[in-house]
Amino acid sequence: MQEIMIAIVLGIAVGCSDLLNYNVKKWLSRFSTVSLFIMLLCLGAKIGCDAELLGKLDQLGGKSLVMAVFIIGGSVLMLWLVLKLFAKTAARAEGSDE
Repeated sequence: MQEIMIAIVLGIAVGCSDLLNYNVKKWLSRFSTVSLFIMLLCLGAKIGCDAELLGKLDQLGGKSLVMAVFIIGGSVLMLWLVLKLFAKTAARAEGSDE
């Protein structure tokens, strides 16, 4: 888990440092999309190979749906709150420039 967090922090640092040109960013975007699809395909294949998990899928399905709805709802709510906060901050900054 530590390696994953280090990789994420390093990736954020590289992205924020503006070291990458437009073509590299475009390639990275496509690469990350393809990688995500491959990861989801592997996850689906692993689930399909696990007979015990497939047997409990009806029990896990409802819980997973509820959890997904709350995760999506929480993410949308936090995005809305952050946008409101930045809108207020930007409005104050524009008002002080005059």
